[in-house]
Amino acid sequence: MTTHQQNPELAMLRAAETFWRTLRDASGPLVRGADCSRAAAALIRMLATRTREGNPTQVGDVAHLMRVDTSVASRQVSQLVDDGLVERLVDTDDRRARTLHLTPAGVARAQEIETRLAQRTAELFADWDAHDLATATEVLVRLSATFDRASVHERAPA
Repeated sequence: MTTHQQNPELAMLRAAETFWRTLRDASGPLVRGADCSRAAAALIRMLATRTREGNPTQVGDVAHLMRVDTSVASRQVSQLVDDGLVERLVDTDDRRARTLHLTPAGVARAQEIETRLAQRTAELFADWDAHDLATATEVLVRLSATFDRASVHERAPA
């Protein structure tokens, strides 16, 4: 009997780990030509999405959403500020806080990244039908929620 037959949960974990490594490796080529790194592209896309949703974003939000340490998020944001793609503005609700906003150049970069991703993923998934894409999306969302619950549980004070 194989391991995945004995422990389907462990087999799911291994498949998720393999998927994550594969996605990480593939994400660079997916944004190639957008004149930014994979990490910068992810941060720009996240800021564009949060802006569309009307969610103000601070460095702490970036760290939480990108699942990195605040110091890492701060460095990534600072690089985008230096590149003229993001600006830090005084928060209207809390004058001590700074919110992050895409500059016009950042908005243009976000649109360029989204266009490239739309083109490349359409090519990548050309042999998938709409039902399979919807099913895979549903499974990935559920899998993320499952791992989120485990992560929250691990961080909860005893």
